Amino acid sequence: MAVQISKKRKFVADGIFKAELNEFLTRELAEDGYSGVEVRVTPTRTEIIILATRTQNVLGEKGRRIRELTAVVQKRFGFPEGSVEFYHCLIVPKTSRGGALCYERFAPYCECVL
Repeated sequence: MAVQISKKRKFVADGIFKAELNEFLTRELAEDGYSGVEVRVTPTRTEIIILATRTQNVLGEKGRRIRELTAVVQKRFGFPEGSVEFYHCLIVPKTSRGGALCYERFAPYCECVL
């Protein structure tokens, strides 16, 4: 039987989880261009998407580092085995493509200042 939890407590617990996860990943992946994390919760699993500029460093050799991060997060937050999946997403640095993207999307509507 599932334990009842109020909506306020649920929102606070989710916020604390995301804050602690972000702090942990910031410390672990600082030199790999870590820029943020997205968390998607489904009924069967939790998907954690790491946003970074150097995704190969996040993965590690043969995916070793991402498996280590998965194990640490599962143990720290009490997730069942196999219910957490880490993904990585490449973030293009602002200097290389950011200005062009800004002008393509918003130039007719506003002034883009970088």
